[in-house]
Amino acid sequence: MLFTLYCLVPSYWARNRSKKIIRTGSPLNKEVALTFDDGPNPEYTPRLLDILKEYQVPASFFCLGRQAALYPDIIKRIAREGHIIGCHSYSHRHAWLMPPFYTMRDIKRTYETITRITGNPPKWYRPPWGHFNAVSIYAAKRLNLNIALWSVEARDWALDTTPEYIYNIVIDKCDKGSIIVLHDNRGTSGAPVKALRALPYIISSLHEKGYKFVTLDRMKEALNA
Repeated sequence: MLFTLYCLVPSYWARNRSKKIIRTGSPLNKEVALTFDDGPNPEYTPRLLDILKEYQVPASFFCLGRQAALYPDIIKRIAREGHIIGCHSYSHRHAWLMPPFYTMRDIKRTYETITRITGNPPKWYRPPWGHFNAVSIYAAKRLNLNIALWSVEARDWALDTTPEYIYNIVIDKCDKGSIIVLHDNRGTSGAPVKALRALPYIISSLHEKGYKFVTLDRMKEALNA
């Protein structure tokens, strides 16, 4: 019963019902948001930033506090190049394994780490695996963090996923207001390479279809317009 009340019910509500969670942007605008979880990674994130810079595409990065502390220069580059930086927990512990105090401390520690590095407090939060507990939303709101999930997920972290699969899933599922989630760290060994290989083709194809890439800040503005 305690597990149901602390984990299952809050997570179901947040993922499927809560109006406080952003899952997509406006269905009226032909805009999509690229988001990247679990970084930064010293091998993959700079390569990702090079691609985004080449195609002049903004993105939103949900970073782990532990990784941010290890690679502050990459965090500074993400911010300097105009991308959004959000909190993705400190060490990627599942919300269902964190008691209330730990949940509060985990989000706050990530928030403070990013703020210290960039000089600006983050404005976004996404929980690992997109799961919540009874304290997650409250903890994020105490720090004035908007909460974002996603609407397009391509399993780029999985062992059997290929760049072609990632490309096909993203292109097939994208629609107005789609929030795409990919990863620049973690997953199976070398997994981010597959997303990096697919990304230029994803960007080019969506551009050809008339889509504009925007940050989550822009998506939130459009929803509130």
